[in-house]
Amino acid sequence: MIDVYFWPTGNGKKITIMLEECGAQYKVIPVNINQGDQHSPAYLALNPNGKMPAIVDHDAPGGALGIFESGAILEYLGGKFGKLLPVDLHGRYRVLQWVYWQVAGLGPMAGQAHHFLRYAPQKIEYAMHRFRTEVARLYKVLDEQLAREDYLAGDYSIADIAAWPWVVRHDWQGQDLDDFPNVRRWFDAVGARAAVQRGAAVGQD
Repeated sequence: MIDVYFWPTGNGKKITIMLEECGAQYKVIPVNINQGDQHSPAYLALNPNGKMPAIVDHDAPGGALGIFESGAILEYLGGKFGKLLPVDLHGRYRVLQWVYWQVAGLGPMAGQAHHFLRYAPQKIEYAMHRFRTEVARLYKVLDEQLAREDYLAGDYSIADIAAWPWVVRHDWQGQDLDDFPNVRRWFDAVGARAAVQRGAAVGQD
């Protein structure tokens, strides 16, 4: 059994989508980030960065294994279940470079766009412009890659699972998918997968 410390955000949905794709048994443990659960001593013992998600795999070799950071969790689950992460060197790093692109670029920049465009109590034009245009640049990178490939790394993989939940909120980022036709095609294809729909629905009721 895998415990998933979860709240229905882009990063949280990566993990439930991957677990659904793998047909894994898992238990959701809510971490209500609106109430500060991520800063509790118990959670900080699992994730000292005080962010969500994290997992504990109680069936890991050598005993229960806790992992934080969504990219590391996706990489672990891909290896554990032998799904959506190639084992050959070239294929593996074709996928992982796009996972790292998402966790280092698309996620943080989109998150800043969410904050300044939607939540910030003061509308700071420089910050709004800065993050809206940087997200647009990243969508252009995504669009150009998807003009060459059906999915980010060729075949459907954890790279697509990493990126897709962040594109769900493109409107919060000031983006129109009509400006990125290859992203729209990919977004619709990934979103049509039954496992993606199940994983994205976790925590929504």
